Parts: sequence; structure tokens; C-alpha cells
Amino acid sequence: MGWIVITALGVVLATLGAWLLALLSRGRRAQRRFEVLGDVAAISQSAGSLSETFDAICDLLVPELADFCMIDFFEEGEARRVALRVGPGAPPGTEQWLRERRPSVPDWIRENEVEGALQPRFIERMGEAQMRELAHDDGPDLEFLRSLGVRSAITVALHARGKLIGMLTLVVAWSGRRYRRDDARFTWILSGRIALTLDNCGLFADLERAEGARAEIAETLQHGLLPSPLPHVPGWSLAAMYRPAGAENEVGGDFYDAFRVAGGWMLVIGDVTGRGAKAASITALARYTLRTAAMLTNDPLVAVATLNRALLARRGGALCSVAALVLSEDPAQPVRMAVAGHPSPLLVDRDLVTEVAVSDPVLGAFSDVEWHITESQLDPGQQLVMITDGITEAAGKQGRFGEQRLREQLAGSGNPAHAVQRLERALHSFTDGALDDDAAILAIARADEDPHLARPLTIGAPTIGATTDA
Repeated sequence: MGWIVITALGVVLATLGAWLLALLSRGRRAQRRFEVLGDVAAISQSAGSLSETFDAICDLLVPELADFCMIDFFEEGEARRVALRVGPGAPPGTEQWLRERRPSVPDWIRENEVEGALQPRFIERMGEAQMRELAHDDGPDLEFLRSLGVRSAITVALHARGKLIGMLTLVVAWSGRRYRRDDARFTWILSGRIALTLDNCGLFADLERAEGARAEIAETLQHGLLPSPLPHVPGWSLAAMYRPAGAENEVGGDFYDAFRVAGGWMLVIGDVTGRGAKAASITALARYTLRTAAMLTNDPLVAVATLNRALLARRGGALCSVAALVLSEDPAQPVRMAVAGHPSPLLVDRDLVTEVAVSDPVLGAFSDVEWHITESQLDPGQQLVMITDGITEAAGKQGRFGEQRLREQLAGSGNPAHAVQRLERALHSFTDGALDDDAAILAIARADEDPHLARPLTIGAPTIGATTDA
């Protein structure tokens, strides 16, 4: 009788042990699945590219959860394979065939039936009937599926924000494993995490593309507004410099231009309010309005008044300061200039630096104002220098660059090229190369004393480089 009790107790203990082992195994399996879900979340937070995200997900699933896995995306109703991973032990040619093979899409996914898509396509035991259903033909494709020795397969739809974006397929074959119902349910839960990860990555990629397109448009606009190399003006010596504020901003609110008009040339230098795209658009308006009006009339007052009307008509308002000069083909003739809200041109006569014009009201502020023409005779050895306030307002360790330092740097400069280069070096040293506002300089002088002075000098932005136009 005692041995019966002992035997029964042994059976109970063995059963209990087996149950405990199964429970522990199930616990470890559940723990690992939670870890997998956490790993997918970590992939989402890494904010990698879409291809990097695909690779990371596939590396996570194969071979731990599948012998091979596939991710397919839907584009205009058609499935396109975007990711594939094949684990060790696969028959030769498996990866290439799967990569080139057209995905097998379940009917409920193809018809985008949301209710049906909530349930995975689960094939617990892959038989001949199921294989024929998946195959695209009764020939090579069916033979290929047979060669894989597929035992179980799970396909789940990938939904993000109520939209079907693709599907995930997990398959076990040569490893000898088989999926159960709880595997199918876990894969369905996993698909939600993966879909969210891919959607986040897709949104990130969309933002990158949008930002890239915006940057390309801005760059194209900016390069179109960069000051051109100064032209050769017979009888005159010209030099200019343009420096934008900030390494990523090639064009701001400052500008200069030089162009042919009847009987001579017009030179303009100006500064518009604002920064970024708005400043660039106003700069374009100012440059091309001044150029068109001046070329039609050869009159700086008409050019200034025309730009004033254009700015007043602009929605949102905009202000622009301008100094416009007309050079005669005969350098002995006076320089005619109109100044609107801009720093006065400076006459440099050896060590003497003086203002030669009074600034009238800024453009874009009033409709009932007048501007005046000032004439200045340039003798040999003298030069006119025009700047934007980014020069005098430039900040450094010693405060502002200021008017006094400006005049000190211009005094004694022998020609426009010397004046511009000297002022540019002083500004760079004072600010340690970091401007907080755009800066431009334009200098002119008679060149009849020295033919070499007729070579114009243009110093561009640091990112563009210096250009000398002979």
C-alpha cells in the first residue's frame, strides 16, 4: 500500500515539476517578448533613416522570432518589398528569390478591410493547399515555396493613424519551430509598435525632405541675390565688399549693385529691414526696381521715388535705406547722388574724411516726401566710400566699431581697393570674424591718373570667396 502512495506522490511531483518548468519557460518567453517590444520602441527613438530603421527591425526579429521576415509597403495599391532578412541555414538562393518575388497579399489587406486587418493571417501548419494559395503560379514560384520547407507563417497589417501603410510577414521553416496562437497574437501587438516606428521615421523623413527642399529654394534665392562682381567702368576705379551675418546666411538685408545707364553708370548700396526670406524678397524688390527705373530714366531721384512707391504698396510694409550714385562717362564731371535714410557717402582726401551729402527720409515710410540730388566733384587722388550701418554698428570686445574707427581706417587709403581691403581687415579683427549684422562697402575713384586703378575689386562673403573682375 505504501508503494502505491509513494508512486502517486512521485507522479504528482513530476507533474508539478513539469508544470513549474513550463510556467518558468512561459515566463521567460513573456519577459523576452516585453524586451522585444522595448527594443522596437528604442529603434523608434533613435530617429535613424528609414533604411536604418528597416535593418534594425529585421535584425531584431531574425533569427529570434523568425527564420526570415519581410516588410512590404503599399504604394498606389501595389505592395513593394522594402525590407528582408533571412536567417542562417536557408537553402541557397533563398534571399535573392524572396527579394525579387512579388509579395503575397491577403485579400482583406488588398481590399483594405480595416476590420479584417485587425486579425493576422496565421498559418499554423503550412500544407500543400496553403502553399498553393500563396504561390503566384503552379510552376517555379510554387516549387520555390516548397523548397523552403515552411512550417508556419504569420502576416499582419501595419496601420498608422488609421492608414494602411504595409504588412509584416514572419516565417519559420528550416529551424524546425512552429508558431502557435499566442505567437500570432504577439505578432499582431508587435505590428502596432513597428507601424508606429515606421510612421515616425516616415514623418521624420518627410520633414527632412521638406527642410531640404526649403533649404534648396532659399539657397537658390540667396545665390540669385548675391552681389555680382563689379563691372569694368572706363575711367573709374571701383571696389566693394559684402559680408553676411552668420555662417548659414549668405544673403541678408544689405546689398549693392552697379549697372549701365544712359551716359554713364549707376551705383547703389542699401539696407532693408528684416532678416531671412522676408529680407531677401525686399532686397530683390529694391535691387530690380532701382535698376529698372534708373536704366529707363538715368535719374537717381526717379529710381528712389519708384522704389518708395513699391515699398508702400507692399503688404506688411518694409523699409529700405539707399544711396544711389550716377557716374558720368567723363570722370571730370561731378558725381550725382541721392541718399535716402542711408549713411552719407564719405569723401576720402588723403587723411581727411568728410560727409558729402545729407540723408533724406528712408524709403517705404512716407508717401509725401522729396529727395534731393547732391553733386560731388571727385578730383584725382580722392575717393567716395559708401557703407551700410553694419560696419559702424558691428560689435566687438571694445564695444561698437563706430564712426571714429571707420574714419581712422579710411584716412590715408590710396585707392578704393586699398580702402576696402583695409576696412575689411579692421572689421574682421574687431569682431573676431563674427558679425551680428550684414555689412557692405562700395568705394569709387577716378582712374585717369593710373590705368591699373581701373581694375575693379569685389570681396565676397567668406563662404563665396573673393572675386576680382578685370
